[in-house]
Amino acid sequence: MPIAILSAMAEEMQLYLDTCSVRTSTERAGFAFHRANYASHDLVLVQCGVGKVHAAMCSQILVDAFQADAIVCTGTAGAAHSGLDIGDLVVADDCVHHDIDVTFLGLPRGQIPFTDLRFFETSPPLRDKAMEATLPEHTAHRGRVLTGDMFVQDADYLAQIRRDLDGDCVEMEGAAVGQVCARNDVPYLVVRAISDRADGTSADDFQAFLHQAAETSAQVVLHLLDALDPAAVPNDL
Repeated sequence: MPIAILSAMAEEMQLYLDTCSVRTSTERAGFAFHRANYASHDLVLVQCGVGKVHAAMCSQILVDAFQADAIVCTGTAGAAHSGLDIGDLVVADDCVHHDIDVTFLGLPRGQIPFTDLRFFETSPPLRDKAMEATLPEHTAHRGRVLTGDMFVQDADYLAQIRRDLDGDCVEMEGAAVGQVCARNDVPYLVVRAISDRADGTSADDFQAFLHQAAETSAQVVLHLLDALDPAAVPNDL
């Protein structure tokens, strides 16, 4: 069964399509799923589009139609604190929805009502191998990914969700992938390279550094695949 790689944007996915050997492509629910090979691994590559609904749809298709052994969500993110520079990498320990706010019921931010779901832990073997990647010009960090259906560029809101959730970066898909994987008992990982600072300058930074950040995240994911023994998957996930 394959390992799936999911990215939101064309700039993020194209690096994998160029590097991997694509065998076949199939369309489901308007998304193109590419069966590919890299380093003797069987892969499924998909550009899911931006946002949590798209990410969740593609993740469930990867589980149901392709029987994915694991899902790796990769691409760019905004820094949630000053310790991260543009181009640095966050390998997720876990992900949480920062835009789920039902505090009037006495629930903490990110808690999904009427469930015990809040923080979605990533696969320890996958994140450990990803952290072994060498980044000559940048630094890799383990941390918490904050997911929401908004492009965060307000410093006050960023400070609030960081205070509530102690996150390291913000993006728009990771916790949706994590929630689907948690429900289906499928290992997952989120790898994000910093493209902006999620403040008033974030829109300009995002456009300027998108390609650089996408390349950095792809470099780490490809290292992860190089480090995984195809014969040992899925036991190593």
